[in-house]
Amino acid sequence: MKSNFRRASLAVGLTLALAAAAQAQDLRISMYADITGLDPHDTSDNVSYSVQSGIFERLFQFDAKMKLQPWLATNYTSNDTATEFTLTLRKGVTFQDGTPFDAEAVKANLDRLADQTKGLKRNSLYKMIAKVTVLAPDQVKIDLNQSFGAFINTLAHPSAVMWSPAILKQYPEEAQLRLHPVGTGPFKFVEWQPGKAVSLVKYDGYWQKGWPKVDKVTFSPSPEDATRVAALKSGQVDAIWPLPSDLIATVQSDSKLAIQRDPSIYLYYMAINTQHKPLADVRVRQAINYAIDRDLWLKVAFAGMGKAATSAMPEGVQFYQKQTEPNYRYSVDQAKALLKEAGYPNGLDLKLWTTNATASVRAAQVLKAQLATVGIRATVTPMDSGTRNAKLWGVKDPKQAEFDLYYGGWSTSTGDADWALRPLYATESWVPTSYNVSYFSNPDVDKAIAGGLATADPAKRSTAYAEAQKLLWKDAPVAFLGTPDNLVGKRSNLSGVSMLPDGNFLYTQAAFK
Repeated sequence: MKSNFRRASLAVGLTLALAAAAQAQDLRISMYADITGLDPHDTSDNVSYSVQSGIFERLFQFDAKMKLQPWLATNYTSNDTATEFTLTLRKGVTFQDGTPFDAEAVKANLDRLADQTKGLKRNSLYKMIAKVTVLAPDQVKIDLNQSFGAFINTLAHPSAVMWSPAILKQYPEEAQLRLHPVGTGPFKFVEWQPGKAVSLVKYDGYWQKGWPKVDKVTFSPSPEDATRVAALKSGQVDAIWPLPSDLIATVQSDSKLAIQRDPSIYLYYMAINTQHKPLADVRVRQAINYAIDRDLWLKVAFAGMGKAATSAMPEGVQFYQKQTEPNYRYSVDQAKALLKEAGYPNGLDLKLWTTNATASVRAAQVLKAQLATVGIRATVTPMDSGTRNAKLWGVKDPKQAEFDLYYGGWSTSTGDADWALRPLYATESWVPTSYNVSYFSNPDVDKAIAGGLATADPAKRSTAYAEAQKLLWKDAPVAFLGTPDNLVGKRSNLSGVSMLPDGNFLYTQAAFK
């Protein structure tokens, strides 16, 4: 009887093992570029952040509408001046190496992010952190060196992840650390073959029971749009991101495929160099805004999928307020009248820079054609990202900036108005310090942006950012264009893959039907 029971148990065990193997689910994803590394603290691109998000988690994260959600932290309190924050931490969470997640782990990570001598790409984002104090195993206090009302949203930035403190200690050198990523996420790192693939496997000890639903995830870079779509259609991959808008029909015509479409908070704009005399005149900048048919731009650049700009920041960002004055409708007559009033009845000759990506060049050509209707003659210069970075972001003296107009975009990765406005429009953010490549300066705008950080009170912050948006819309430091939707191509039996509004790819809740 004992022997028969043992044989029966072995048979059942073998059957269950075979069934489990048969049900194993592998998720294959093709993305537009390779990752640059595996340390979120030292990362500045969405491709890397997206892959890292399966390995690492943050204290707070965003839902599909960029609303703040408690994650490894379950709650927080702050003082009125937004200089002290106390976090309560989730219990029962372990890192993938078995190290417990607790206040000591949070302190180790925030200290690393705040240390401006580290030279990590995201250190400057956390320069407001003065001191981190462990109050209890599940409670930590953070003192700031300035009022910073957007602090909790900053802790939800993709870089604000929790590394295993044991790993941080084991690999103090960045070159080694970046090859040994260990977090609290649902997937463990297996291998990165640069230019080929990143492989992750399911972490069985993940704190959210029942997740993940897939056993393995493989990311492969494929810069060519048509190649990614072909791989999806042939069944070589299960999802591609982003799905280029000009290839939507190819996916829509295949019954085995589907499109995941979600709103974004990626604002496209055309920066206007206010250091150049004609463009220093607000009437010229407003004329440029009137000269653009935003619906046509959306149609050509993004198959009409998205929304025209109605403020200096996207609709999905916290504290957004729609602007109606001036009403930047497409009006050739209004644009010409403003140019004439500013002393340019015969128009202007301007240099328009863009990257050499196909979609960007196509969009720039549309903008050039629209500007031509009001007498603005734009010369489009596409350039590779390295040249663009050096000539645009590497300029130390604003007077040396050669461009007149620059076509680009900005993702508000904290979901808060501060990160939508301060880097692009504050005087303190002039290139090369940050991203105000328009070299725009308005003391009233600076005051309003600062006012939004001076308090943790949402009502007071909303009032400050409403004033900033009103002033910026009128001053037009950029040509406000719009926010395209995020598109992911996928197999029709795959759920749980999408793009967050900030452009990061979600896959941790992927499941096959």
